[in-house]
Amino acid sequence: MTVANPSWRQTASMAFPRAYHVLTTLPDGNVLVTGGGRTTGDYDIPNAVYAAELWSPTSETWTTLASAQAPRLYHGSALLLPDGRVLVSGGGRSPGPDSRDQENAELFAPPNLFKGPRPTIAAAPSTLGYNQAFTVDTPAASRIATVVLIGLGNMTHGFNMHQHYVPLTFTAGASSLSVTTPANVNLVPPGYYMLFLVDNLGVPSVASIVRF
Repeated sequence: MTVANPSWRQTASMAFPRAYHVLTTLPDGNVLVTGGGRTTGDYDIPNAVYAAELWSPTSETWTTLASAQAPRLYHGSALLLPDGRVLVSGGGRSPGPDSRDQENAELFAPPNLFKGPRPTIAAAPSTLGYNQAFTVDTPAASRIATVVLIGLGNMTHGFNMHQHYVPLTFTAGASSLSVTTPANVNLVPPGYYMLFLVDNLGVPSVASIVRF
């Protein structure tokens, strides 16, 4: 999107065709796909897709991951949690109630949570303004690769309307980071965000909640 004349182009397909699946942006910039089915049947559980997949915008490839225990079709949801896991729930209610409604939830732990020790946030402000510098105290300052904001999730019908992903510029000190916020409300609309530190292995911290 940053080139002079951006255009659509074809990349490799997911391993499974899906309808009603949910896309979740992760702190390392990869995108997790959960749920859905091979048809558009609201209750077509025999054709549900249980395996998650991960999209890498760097390599532009899909990787098939672990499988869910329950089908997540129409009205399925997935939300990124501050600890980096994804809460996957729901499915059904079309219109319901129906014995096939999935009134349960699962937690999915993405692969980046198992790559090494997690960086920690010792202190960070809870309220931020625009175009300002702020300090994040962390003993992992020397190995932090990215600092990102991700909006708290807000979704329905398979679409998350507020997982805004914003990388922030920063400089590292001995045990802290000096981070600069975006310039204005057009880049980060007012509201609540998760502030993640991601290290050079792609491992995220537990987020601090901040408000603009």
